[in-house]
Amino acid sequence: MNKADYQEVKEHINILNVAYHLCLELYEDRGVEVKAICPFCGYNKNSKTPTLILNPNTNRYHCMRCKKKGYSIGLYANVRGINQKQAYRELLEKECFGENKSRIEISPINMIADIEVRDAVYREFLNMLKLESSHRGYLEKLGLLKSSIKNGLYRSLPKNYIKRRLVAYNLSKKYNLCGIPGVYQEEDFNWCFTGISGILIPVFDENGLIQGLSIKLDKEFNSSKEIWFSSNDKINGTAARNWILKGNFQKNTDNIIITNNLLLGNFIRENSDNAIIAFQNITNSYMILKQIERAHINNITFVIREEDKDDTEHIISQIIEDLEPLKYNFEIKYIDNFRDFFDRDFNVHYTLNKVA
Repeated sequence: MNKADYQEVKEHINILNVAYHLCLELYEDRGVEVKAICPFCGYNKNSKTPTLILNPNTNRYHCMRCKKKGYSIGLYANVRGINQKQAYRELLEKECFGENKSRIEISPINMIADIEVRDAVYREFLNMLKLESSHRGYLEKLGLLKSSIKNGLYRSLPKNYIKRRLVAYNLSKKYNLCGIPGVYQEEDFNWCFTGISGILIPVFDENGLIQGLSIKLDKEFNSSKEIWFSSNDKINGTAARNWILKGNFQKNTDNIIITNNLLLGNFIRENSDNAIIAFQNITNSYMILKQIERAHINNITFVIREEDKDDTEHIISQIIEDLEPLKYNFEIKYIDNFRDFFDRDFNVHYTLNKVA
């Protein structure tokens, strides 16, 4: 390709698509130009406003703060730390070239990653962390076996800020962290995650893949004992969803255990053949009913820890109300220790029998 052709192609590499591949946080304007957080100087700490201007008509950029400017290929090269020739090749492979210079629709930066990607990232992330002795003691007191603690991949969130930055940095060297709930970039565009004190709990799907992470808090926050490992409202952050843990479902599944405790759900999933659904902080029964209706369930047992009884009273009454016209056999049972689940005589608090 001669110099003139190269210049023509360079000016047609869509800058919004480049911004997407660089994981820049975009702010859509009403006009032609789009604002973004500058990858070279961050953003103004006083006004919290983006300073990088992207023009999709000319495919040029300039920062009002640090005065960096150029074409899209130069933006990619400078952020990646490579020369323009290499940047040009990579961008062509990423199909950022468009002859008509038209604005193209790009995926939002915070679009959640596929579950296979999340599973790989979260497993690597958890392998970089440790479980503190205090948290291990708490899990053992609940009734978890040492093997359950190990296989459950439970970890403590590091309190040390430098440790969190280092873990996130090493993770970002192996994976693209855009679209992974819980991690985000700071003002210097290095990755990090929350330092709130608690235990990370993987939430598995029916195939054993990690959908997301929950945090069992050491201290209640806004009247909640658990929160999701999420990073919405952060630079390149991604919001978590209300994950539902599922396990041990078969084609002929007739009985199902439901619990509002993800730790208990993981325990039952690993140590029994019972079909299990576990959730946290759900305010209505729709999500649970949606999971039940996908299988041919007749008998439902809701298992609750005694200490969680008051917190679940509302959702239990709503589930009973919704299940009654659907004619399921329904029981509520309370336990103190997780191992009580295997005691056939543990307390049956409520029974709803199917109408013949």
